[in-house]
Amino acid sequence: MEKEFISADLYLSSAISILLKIQPTFKVENGRTLFVFPVNDDLYKAMNAYNNGIPINAIEYAQQIKRLRAEMLLRRKMDSGNDR
Repeated sequence: MEKEFISADLYLSSAISILLKIQPTFKVENGRTLFVFPVNDDLYKAMNAYNNGIPINAIEYAQQIKRLRAEMLLRRKMDSGNDR
């Protein structure tokens, strides 16, 4: 089984997806949407770059935050509908 990095941090996840040019998968647990990325060296490099303040295009970053937030809310809503 492939190792996964799971984060609830929308901003970190947006930066990782831009830096790695991949979209996360999602998990909903206890009403929270979590972002899931495969663990590899590139992931650690991207996280390190983000934490060290790598420049990211502001427009691209804002758009990615909006995309992931919309997906996060949609999945949370879908999951809460399954409880009824």
